[in-house]
Amino acid sequence: MPEMKYYMVFAHWKPELQGVDDYNKAMEKWTKVIEKAGCKVVLWGAALGVPEDALVVIEGTPANYMKIGMPPEAPYTNTRTHIVIKF
Repeated sequence: MPEMKYYMVFAHWKPELQGVDDYNKAMEKWTKVIEKAGCKVVLWGAALGVPEDALVVIEGTPANYMKIGMPPEAPYTNTRTHIVIKF
């Protein structure tokens, strides 16, 4: 049965993050917030071929994904999300 399971979040890193070391530290903290919502970060990195410079792929149910929200501790802003339906 098809299910909404993955969320591809395209975003812009916050300007105060300057380089890979900052991205790693920020994502380490942010991953814990996502896990508390009942989701899992599958991967994250640079997004190429799109206007945004960050990509985070999150696995979870729609209800749990909605719990994440966009709190100030998110290391990115100006997001757009593509939902992947698993068959």
